[in-house]
Amino acid sequence: METGIDAGLNTAVERYYDITLDLYEDLWGEHVHHGFWDPGEVPGANGADRHAATDRLVRELVGFTGVPAGSKVLDVGCGIGGPALHLAGAMGCRVEGVTLSARQAARANEKAQAAGVADRARFHRRDALATGYPDEAFDVVWALESLMHIPDRPAFFAEALRLLRPGGTLAVATWSVRDGELDEAERDLVRQILQHQVMPDFSSLEEHESLARAAGFTEVAAVDWSAAVANSWDPSFAQIKRFEQGRSVMRQLARERGVDVLGFFHAGPLMKKGFDTGVITYGALRATRPQPRDTEVAALVRPIADLLREIVGEDDAWLDRVGPGTRVDGDLLAESHELAAWSLALRERYGDRIDLVEYVATLDIDRIIALTVADVAGYVATRQGGTQRPADGG
Repeated sequence: METGIDAGLNTAVERYYDITLDLYEDLWGEHVHHGFWDPGEVPGANGADRHAATDRLVRELVGFTGVPAGSKVLDVGCGIGGPALHLAGAMGCRVEGVTLSARQAARANEKAQAAGVADRARFHRRDALATGYPDEAFDVVWALESLMHIPDRPAFFAEALRLLRPGGTLAVATWSVRDGELDEAERDLVRQILQHQVMPDFSSLEEHESLARAAGFTEVAAVDWSAAVANSWDPSFAQIKRFEQGRSVMRQLARERGVDVLGFFHAGPLMKKGFDTGVITYGALRATRPQPRDTEVAALVRPIADLLREIVGEDDAWLDRVGPGTRVDGDLLAESHELAAWSLALRERYGDRIDLVEYVATLDIDRIIALTVADVAGYVATRQGGTQRPADGG
């Protein structure tokens, strides 16, 4: 549930991106995020230009986190869809994007349609902590420069864990702050940046790693990309100077959209100072939702299959032929009404958190066809959290 503070911040973030959507797209292109350069490269001089650099950041995050081609991806804070269009296009992923800005979602859907990937990339105005998606609905949760706007970061990591299937990947790139105590001048700089960018606070990269582990993620790793992205605030990259040269333009924007729009222009020099002094940092984080322990899954396979045996009216010889790799659809030919009865039996035995029908409904047709008894056992073990025992003690 949203608190009054969170609801107010969400409204402020929505308004900020609604009134700056065209400014970001005009100045930074389809990617509303930092660029990525090799050491010594300079925007517009001897290195990649701003569009190539923002494209590269997406590829770097894909590479660092190991996003598999063809994944089902939740894009948290999707903006106008730039990264999602790469995932849906070049990588063949199926992407659901969420943003607080209705204008961003509408523009992203327009861009997906124009790019010919509207069947694989859809965008919605939703709160990242209340998306309405079921458990284990995604292979990847992707958050590129959106985590800074979320005040309850432990809740974000908990929600990402819920939404990922076992073995799924969390991919984050985020603004951050230097670890350790800041002096008064540094705190004031951070305060100004937060105010103009409509953010509650910053966490350090080390804090992000700790939060991921505390939520239950494994294989957590982070990398500091501060030096690689700092050129993003070079005036020749951000191109804000061409607006500043005409103060009348800024005054007109303020009259038309409100004074909040001026934060867009003030952020540039503040962020440059932050990177120059090392107060502001930037990094990527990857993490994995753990698989249920193999022993837990193995112990569940036979009793779970036995519940189905009773439903389909088979004997013990049938049960002996069922193993972990037996496919529910292809080998056992389970009908939808049998699956529903099996789901009810599983819930009665293993607890109310088990809903096999709902879980299967989140899968695409290929994964439904390939679903094995071990997959069902893994789902039950995961939903039990590895601690709850069957109601009958078996």
